[in-house]
Amino acid sequence: MRAAQIDPSAAAPPRSRFKRLFERQVPRVSPAERLPAAPAGGEKDELSEPSSLCLDGMVRSFLEDGVGGGGGERGAAARCCNCFHAGDTSDDEDGPASADAAAADIAETIKGLVHCASLRERNLLADVSTQVERHRASGARKRDLLRLLAESLRAAGHDAAVCLSRWDKSSSHLAGEHAYLDVLLPAGSDRAERERVLVDVDFRSAFEVARPTKAYRAVLQRLPSVFVGREDRLRLLVAAAADAARASLKKRGLHLPPWRKPEYMRAKWLSPYDRETPPPPPPPLPQPQQPEASTGELAGDGEGGAPSA
Repeated sequence: MRAAQIDPSAAAPPRSRFKRLFERQVPRVSPAERLPAAPAGGEKDELSEPSSLCLDGMVRSFLEDGVGGGGGERGAAARCCNCFHAGDTSDDEDGPASADAAAADIAETIKGLVHCASLRERNLLADVSTQVERHRASGARKRDLLRLLAESLRAAGHDAAVCLSRWDKSSSHLAGEHAYLDVLLPAGSDRAERERVLVDVDFRSAFEVARPTKAYRAVLQRLPSVFVGREDRLRLLVAAAADAARASLKKRGLHLPPWRKPEYMRAKWLSPYDRETPPPPPPPLPQPQQPEASTGELAGDGEGGAPSA
């Protein structure tokens, strides 16, 4: 009796959905094809073999979606790691669209905060910028620059002085100190208090980080080199810039240093401070005295007689 032929395709068990997903993401490669071959025409192979971490991520994605889920295959394929794209990343592509949108929002926020809030602040900024440029051209360093700037502003009629803030070490930041200027503007009315305006001549450099992303470089360009403004505006500006710096370092896989944490940055300008007492103005120069006439000259002038023969 002739045995009936068995169709092997009918006896083969149906492939699972995960197996179909795996075969679609990782095509079968024969051992001969796994051997490295010389690239033709100088072109490199754009595909790279996925690592075990990629496969483990695919398994977790498939199990999280559920075997009976309707969109499991599409969800797992959408979350496939970048190893299937040979890990190609460039400096210009700093991350997904959501990260770029967040960086753009921070840049716009900083753009609105850098402008002076009043006409008096704008006039003070103009005076500060002129004096800073003049003293830097003469070769003044940071501490000497602050002292010379305070003297120039006092000569122009401003109540300016050098301030030195100090803060102790805490669980969130290190100890340190920072020097800047403040200017006490006259009160707007009889009942109002004098307005304290902070002046920092190296504001932008305080937020520089290693290997900044393209988005953070745009944020740095928004920051002013010389800051003139009140504490409330500076607090918001520091918070936005510190968050952008943290996102840039995280994108580069770098550790956030303690001196770039938001708490440390705020402590530079918002900690208790000592305000140097401005030196008293020099006394006025004495006026030259006129020589007094002698008694004989006064008497001779009074007689008015003719000389004797």
